[in-house]
Amino acid sequence: MIASRLLITACLALAACGSEGSSSQAGDLRSDFPLQTADYYVQNAGELAKMDGICTAWKGSQRPPLSWPSVVVSNCNNVDAAKGILVRKTEQDKLLKEAGN
Repeated sequence: MIASRLLITACLALAACGSEGSSSQAGDLRSDFPLQTADYYVQNAGELAKMDGICTAWKGSQRPPLSWPSVVVSNCNNVDAAKGILVRKTEQDKLLKEAGN
């Protein structure tokens, strides 16, 4: 009898821990996309911008990164790498232009 009361109390406590905000926020997070490489994002600026928006949503979700699906972690890392490649390419082109090449 006491065990069943403890079990019911524990279940109610766990149910109360969730909030409406967290469930609706989780519904906005997407992970239904294929894994892409950094080179893919360098060559496809539209996809880079789209995935960057998804990554921004995940980063703002307050969910610990260790709970993110691996496709999200990998694609967000590849988006960051692609953005770095594009910045370096832009800087290199600018330096070459200034040097007269």
